[in-house]
Amino acid sequence: MWLRAHRCASHPLGTPPRRWSSFSGFAFVAMLFVAVVLAVACSQVNEISSEATPEVTSPETSQTSSGSQTIFTPVSVTTSTPADSAGTEADAAARPATEWTLLAGGDTLMELSESLDLDPFAWLNPSLGSADLSLINVEMTISDRGAPRDKQFVFRAPPSAAQRIANGGVRVATLANNHAMDYGPDALADTIDLLEAAGVVTIGAGSNINEAFSYRVLSTEGGLRVAFVGASQIVPANFAAGPSTAGIASAHVGYVPRLLDSVRNAQAAADAVVVAIHWGVERNPCAIEKQRVLAQQLLDAGADAIIGHHPHVLQPVVFTGEKLIAFSLGNFIWEPRQSMGGETGVLQIDFDGDTVINWVFHPHLTNADGVPIPADSGTRVERIRAIVSGDCGPYAPPPTTAPLTTAPVTTLPPPTGTAGG
Repeated sequence: MWLRAHRCASHPLGTPPRRWSSFSGFAFVAMLFVAVVLAVACSQVNEISSEATPEVTSPETSQTSSGSQTIFTPVSVTTSTPADSAGTEADAAARPATEWTLLAGGDTLMELSESLDLDPFAWLNPSLGSADLSLINVEMTISDRGAPRDKQFVFRAPPSAAQRIANGGVRVATLANNHAMDYGPDALADTIDLLEAAGVVTIGAGSNINEAFSYRVLSTEGGLRVAFVGASQIVPANFAAGPSTAGIASAHVGYVPRLLDSVRNAQAAADAVVVAIHWGVERNPCAIEKQRVLAQQLLDAGADAIIGHHPHVLQPVVFTGEKLIAFSLGNFIWEPRQSMGGETGVLQIDFDGDTVINWVFHPHLTNADGVPIPADSGTRVERIRAIVSGDCGPYAPPPTTAPLTTAPVTTLPPPTGTAGG
């Protein structure tokens, strides 16, 4: 916290006598020296600052379709200095209580970083813990139990990854993706339990369909209630949660009404709603119509911001003037990638209540260990800014099917905003 400035008393030297003795001259010089030292000391005290002490916020309640469940919002973890945070304490104190900031990252796989005992959050700028709330897509199981599913890629990290994520400042982890059940229901249960025990709220998966579609509510520093909902359009066989079976919240056509109901209920219970959705086509930097249609439905149901994942590359950010859709935040912490798969960043969204008032994308590049490192120039950073700003066409892969012959049915505006910072 900022140290309170110490008040320094004035030390007037008085008017020197008209006749100076050697002693009085010496005394005057000595007193002048003391006054200067005290003045310097006061100015130095006024400039001293230190990082804020984490505070535990009060319990919050999230409503499920089977009843209410009490959760505790985690301790705020600050891993950055004021210089590289999303806002200093002075900024936070000066802003209205209705204003708050969300920081979001993309697909997170920590198998490699944990094997190397690396903190993959250490170089982020801004750090995730510097905002009111933060979100990432945990695209792995965190467990040492279970057998791998019969699929091309299966991802998991050891139990130590959960605390590492919490220490990195993550407040919310979406598990609604095509890897949450890679090692079966026991490993999914471990993932949820370990993250929750570390202070990270999980969404988009659970021991049954009610839990998977439950929204979770957290409070900002100013006391606003923000609800989070997670779901996935990418659903491998036997991954969708059922009435009595574990899994993820599916956003396939038959489940969309359930998802939209969850968003409406979240809007009724909170001041703002954020939806994390797994969708899109891998390695395609442009959103497809299926994404745009669901995005419009989610906005109409009450979502104020939509954070997309899965394509493993960045996709455009669309700002409607009050709401925001980030179609894909790409790989965040992953295996090493030298192409677009290694181009990532931190999305900063500034809100006033439920209204988005500003957004900035902070470019990062993953290094040889798959860890994101800030970047501010170069060809790859220019590509990041182009794609996030909406100019994704030049970087899209060749089409594999005939182009659409009908006009889009959505009314989303073209991407606008700031793709750099």
